[in-house]
Amino acid sequence: MFELHPYWHVRRVIQSVNGVASIPFSYYCYEPRTVADARHIFYVSKAQFADPSFIVDLMAGTPLHHELALHSDLRMTDGSVRHLSMIDMATSARAHLMKLEGFLQSAVPQPFIWFESGRSFHGYGTDLLNTQSWVKFMGLLLLANAPRFDATVDPRWIGHRLLAGYSALRWTKNTSNYVGLPRRIHTGRQSWTLFSAD
Repeated sequence: MFELHPYWHVRRVIQSVNGVASIPFSYYCYEPRTVADARHIFYVSKAQFADPSFIVDLMAGTPLHHELALHSDLRMTDGSVRHLSMIDMATSARAHLMKLEGFLQSAVPQPFIWFESGRSFHGYGTDLLNTQSWVKFMGLLLLANAPRFDATVDPRWIGHRLLAGYSALRWTKNTSNYVGLPRRIHTGRQSWTLFSAD
């Protein structure tokens, strides 16, 4: 199952970019329908992140009643922040995913890799954004939701992430709140060469 985990895609992206110093993670406890976003945030060096066994141990060490999440706001060696593009959909319908992919192709100049998260889909981009571009990207995701229709991208996720100043997506299945680990899917439109497990 781990060979389909988003780790491999993110590892590929980070290895392709010069200047990444550390990657932020958090252990969090999910509280539905609240504004609270309590997290224990910590950073992993690029060298540590490159080691799959380190990440497996990190996931296995998730505290009871918590989940492990990757954050978008990568720390660079020059002290700046660059964001990995992330999307949390509000639906598990493939038709909605195809519709969002069409929207992204016209609005965002980068391909996305998709992962089934249980009740929805998680998307990861291939480029790193500065903070201003990340805020614009999050606004575009909100506009992908058509008026008077069920949301395609989770609007509460967008709100939480804008308030926090970074995106975050779950990497574990450690509580009963979730159905399973995120696992890669193919949608037929992906143009990014996928990195698979060693």
